[in-house]
Amino acid sequence: MATIHLLGDAVVVLTSGLLVLAATIVVVVGFLLAPFGIPLSRWANTWVYGIAGWERARARITRGQEVPALVPPARTGSAVEDAVLAVKDPGLWRQFIYYVLLFWLSIAWLFLVPIAWSVPFVLIPLPAYYSQFAASQAQLGPFIVDSTTSASVVAVLAVLFLVFVSPLLIRTASWFDGWLVKELLGPSETGVLAERVHQLVQSRQQVVDSVEAERRRMERDLHDGAQQRLVSLAMTLGRAKNRLGDREPAVRTLIEEAHSEAMQAIAEIRDLTRGLHPPVLTDRGLDAALSAVAARSPVPVRLSVEVRPRPKLTVESIAYFVVTEALANVAKHADAAEVDVLVVRKDDVLRVVVRDNGRGGADPAGGSGLRGLADRVAGVDGRLTVDSPPGGGTTLIAEVPCG
Repeated sequence: MATIHLLGDAVVVLTSGLLVLAATIVVVVGFLLAPFGIPLSRWANTWVYGIAGWERARARITRGQEVPALVPPARTGSAVEDAVLAVKDPGLWRQFIYYVLLFWLSIAWLFLVPIAWSVPFVLIPLPAYYSQFAASQAQLGPFIVDSTTSASVVAVLAVLFLVFVSPLLIRTASWFDGWLVKELLGPSETGVLAERVHQLVQSRQQVVDSVEAERRRMERDLHDGAQQRLVSLAMTLGRAKNRLGDREPAVRTLIEEAHSEAMQAIAEIRDLTRGLHPPVLTDRGLDAALSAVAARSPVPVRLSVEVRPRPKLTVESIAYFVVTEALANVAKHADAAEVDVLVVRKDDVLRVVVRDNGRGGADPAGGSGLRGLADRVAGVDGRLTVDSPPGGGTTLIAEVPCG
């Protein structure tokens, strides 16, 4: 099959190669004839990729070689920009170079393949017919075969050549041909790695988004389900207590205890839902949600929020989580008198700064709280830095991409 593939290169050059040459010329000339030729330029660029697909299919059929397909430039919606991308497309020129090189290789294969397979078959029976030539001798380049012994030596060498050298020549030529296909008609190693990284980033983003969506679902279920049932239970217990009056003091005490437990459970669920994803964050954004957090903080908070345009919910959730956890840490450990919180969007980066005037000494490596913040920020390609010299307060900075 390798021999068939190599001999087929000449046919490919005269068919697909000429089509690619014509399509490449159309790409360039169509761009120069703007605006009338721009649609032709884009169409011809796509056509080159289709032709290269035939060559990859031939390699798969004859050699079993799987080569990932090159991807043409994505359409931008602008005809002019698409035409510019078509002309500057590296994939187009790599495929064009492939067929240029294949032209010269096909000429080489037309000489190599007959030499590899035909010459040995001609020389193997040389002892039987060399005597039929003039002067009963055969001329092999500078060598003269004029005896049975010398003819037999040539025949043996021809057998060895056929058994060992010919397959090696064909395999080497086929390997080089396949290497050319892989390097020029398939994505480069850098391109493959870049695509893989892109896929991993996309899949990770999908995981992060799904986790945030699950948090919002849990918050809704708790808020609209369990919390409402507990509120109804607390109201029922309150009515039962009022109807009982002063009768049955022991029963009234049990009802009061149950009512108090229900109210405490409601408060805990409310705090839990705020930690998961507060409804105000979805409805009104970071400014309103963080204002509520700052109002509940036992340490006075100066809050500044400037996030226009509004980022997506996943990014807002992470920023909200960073601020709430940072304020909780300040209240528990910092012994601070005040906290400054700044949330600002600059281009495609949301920057969250939480700065207190407490005792400092916070170490991200020493506790799970700051590590959890860093892990959550890193989940969306963000970065968390902590500056906390002893006695100098703590500054926590989180930068989260919004793109």
